[in-house]
Amino acid sequence: MQNRIPKLWLAFCVLLPLAIFLLVGASYKPPESLLRWSWIPSLGIDFSLRFDGLSILFASLISGVGFLVQLYAVAYMKPYKGRGAFHLYLTLFMLAMLGLVLADNLLLMFVFWELTTLTSYLLIGFNHEQEGSRKNALQAMLVTGSGGLALLAGLIMLGEMAGTYSISAIITQGAALSQHPWFTPSMLLILLGAGTKSAQFPFHFWLPGAMAAPTPVSAYLHSSTMVKAGVYLLARLLPVYGHSALWFPLLCGAGAFTALWCAIQAYRQTDLKLMLAFSTNVILGQLVMLIGIGSSYAVTAALLLIAAHSFYKAGLFMVVGNIDKATGTREYHELAGLRAVLAISFTAALVTAASKAGLPPSFGFLSKEYLYKAGLEFGWLLSATMLLANAIMVALALLIVIKPFLRPHHDKAAAMKAVEHNQLLWLPPIILALLSVIVPVALLNWYQGLVIDPAAKVMLATAQVKTVKLWTGINLPLLLSAATLLLGIVLYVVYPRLKPWLDRVMSKLPSGPAVYQQLLDAVVKLASWQTRLLQHGQLTQYSLQFFLVLLAFLGTVLWQLFPLPPIDWDLKYYDIILALFLVIATFAVVKAPTLLTAVAALGTIGFLTTLVFLVYSAPDVAKTQLLVETLIVVFIAIVLRHLSAANTVPRHSALRRLVHAGVAVGIGISISLALWIITAAPLNQEISEFYAQNSVSGGKGRNIVNVILVDFRAFDTLGEIVVVVIAALATVAVLAGKRINNMVADREHS
Repeated sequence: MQNRIPKLWLAFCVLLPLAIFLLVGASYKPPESLLRWSWIPSLGIDFSLRFDGLSILFASLISGVGFLVQLYAVAYMKPYKGRGAFHLYLTLFMLAMLGLVLADNLLLMFVFWELTTLTSYLLIGFNHEQEGSRKNALQAMLVTGSGGLALLAGLIMLGEMAGTYSISAIITQGAALSQHPWFTPSMLLILLGAGTKSAQFPFHFWLPGAMAAPTPVSAYLHSSTMVKAGVYLLARLLPVYGHSALWFPLLCGAGAFTALWCAIQAYRQTDLKLMLAFSTNVILGQLVMLIGIGSSYAVTAALLLIAAHSFYKAGLFMVVGNIDKATGTREYHELAGLRAVLAISFTAALVTAASKAGLPPSFGFLSKEYLYKAGLEFGWLLSATMLLANAIMVALALLIVIKPFLRPHHDKAAAMKAVEHNQLLWLPPIILALLSVIVPVALLNWYQGLVIDPAAKVMLATAQVKTVKLWTGINLPLLLSAATLLLGIVLYVVYPRLKPWLDRVMSKLPSGPAVYQQLLDAVVKLASWQTRLLQHGQLTQYSLQFFLVLLAFLGTVLWQLFPLPPIDWDLKYYDIILALFLVIATFAVVKAPTLLTAVAALGTIGFLTTLVFLVYSAPDVAKTQLLVETLIVVFIAIVLRHLSAANTVPRHSALRRLVHAGVAVGIGISISLALWIITAAPLNQEISEFYAQNSVSGGKGRNIVNVILVDFRAFDTLGEIVVVVIAALATVAVLAGKRINNMVADREHS
């Protein structure tokens, strides 16, 4: 069968992330350790990996959740064609993400950054026979790839400012770099790149569109990998750009608005997968906001939320995948009574949804408590915004659990398949659900010492790390959590009446996908217009455009070099004679009545140029010029012989001839002036002396020109030969094709 793939390959793809998870843990030596190999020594760039609290947090989530996702995908992808390729793409994506979070070099990190874009394109568009998958995969790649270009510029500016591309060294220069004039521009470019990757408004729309991917991709991409790449970058560079006055307002404003806007969008969805997708945007907005705040409470809350979200979001996506397999739909209104066939998945959904809603003693409750602690440090506005967003998250958690699982059957939900006989479909979400409770209840001190303290010290070197406790007494953050739950329950109850009203209001506003499509259509129209303008198929116009640009370039440069330097006019009589003959031959080309005459006159110019090379002691170049010129004249004459209309030179309008003459004269004068300036300056003999000294010892030849062509420029010469051979083969093919066509025409005529 096509769906069968070797068990050894499956075992490799599943066990590799587990092995990496164990290896990363074993390689970590607090406070940090560094592995470095020489990569591009000429640019001072090393292949360096940094193991510290922050990178270990992300690497452990990427590999640990990756192991569970691969395990889940073994069962989920069983009916799919090409699932062997799917596991390969997922593995490559995981390795790219690991490289991104472990890299200690800005350019190395960017390489992995772009690899995540490419591999996510393959994963999102895995169902490539469907138009929606192809479209959404391209959308994700264009949005994140465009941001990647801005990021590259920002990283290069940062590296040049610091005088090094080592992230470890750059972080120590944060305060000093803030005085550099490139500091703010580089920060804005990096924020743009991070914002597109982590789907911040107005780039949020690509992430829900990525739901076209199979469920294992959604579970992985939305929980602990690609969407958190931008969050990781912001956290890593907090010690550098946290000194900027723009850091707090930009990140807090963008993060808070993204969280609230996407929470409303999630509330409007009826597809369970889209509910989860937009709620990912909510968490990403909150994480960006917390990094923008940058206080001890904010950093602690961010580190808690990163892990809590990874656990419950991956688990919920897997549960929704099981619902889709059992019923063939993810539509909220068509689901009911699933507890009968998805009993274990219901348990996983109940626990992970509780963490999503922030119910104690879940990991989500703990992270929400510290989120409110951080928000209250900066007033009520941020806390009120997060309260509303979190209340909608509570409503979403109830929507995902109550009606699909607890409401009784109805007609549309009657046909359900039992899918939990395959343990791999329910084991990964159950593990993630257990982690959502076990870590805050039983392993909190361990998590604090191994993850939060080292990672927080990386982000805030001088700040005191907050001690994390599951219960800190009755206080304002706890009251806000209770208010969040109550408001969330109200939003769940009024959902049937509030959603239609929201749909009517939001339909009047522009949507992200629609704006993106309009921009894409505008780019296509601009490209079509530009193509019609520039790629019109007229060789004379191409030449005119080229020479106009050349003339503008030469004119600009020469204008800056005036006045002209003096030159020694040491002319011989034969110099003047050759120049006169060249001028006469040029006028003959311009005034030739037929193309054949023009070609002959043009060949004369080439032969006269050969004499110039001979006069100035360049016999090898002269020989090459003579052979090339002869071949060109012969080839063009043969071509003209087959063109019946080629005997007469086409006559253009007076204006067109005047423009062509002006450009030709301008180019001639510019080149002459350039040669004047070049010959007036003393010639640098360094390169010539190098070839002269190494011709015999390095190339075993006394003809320096030949040695240069054959030895020192061997690949260049080989390339030129290949071009000539290709041109010759193309010419032979054209002539042979014409001969065959003539034979066929004669046969049909006879």
